[in-house]
Amino acid sequence: MLTRRQITAAALVVSLVTAPALAQGTPVSIALDWTPNTNHVGLFVAQAEGYYAEAGLDVTILPYSDTAAGTLVANRVADFGIMGSVSLYTQRTAGADLMAVYAVTQTETGRLVFNADRTDIQRPADLDGLTYGGFGSDWETALISTIIRHDGGEGAFETVTLGTSAYEALANGAVDFTLEVYTW
Repeated sequence: MLTRRQITAAALVVSLVTAPALAQGTPVSIALDWTPNTNHVGLFVAQAEGYYAEAGLDVTILPYSDTAAGTLVANRVADFGIMGSVSLYTQRTAGADLMAVYAVTQTETGRLVFNADRTDIQRPADLDGLTYGGFGSDWETALISTIIRHDGGEGAFETVTLGTSAYEALANGAVDFTLEVYTW
């Protein structure tokens, strides 16, 4: 029968032996599809609560850049990436070796938006001939043109690639409309 002191000593030895292994978990990197937002909350909560460390992982959440998460994963810069279904299909069609394993949201979250004080824009067809502040993805023109055409317009508009500054450009009137994520 072990004494309380012997049990405590044994527990201390075990913790000292296993602590370095837990502290140096398997490195894993995750690329975000945008600046940190509601779609990423689970990643940051898991990190803050120590769930990754408990699982033996040393997770690095990479800061957003204008390089798509899928591109970073396909080129082995990141182990995992958050991306929308349209981006996944586009990259797979282009030959990227990517596999989807989890849906953060159950539907596509992108929506066309414009400033509410624009009385000349009431419906998608009104976007014909206006300027779109975009993100440089190949699918944007096809998607937006289709939306406009299905509402009776021609589907013709100008595009300016702005990345994350598209929202500022929309707010100050430099562009007429952009895409937003409805979960925000």
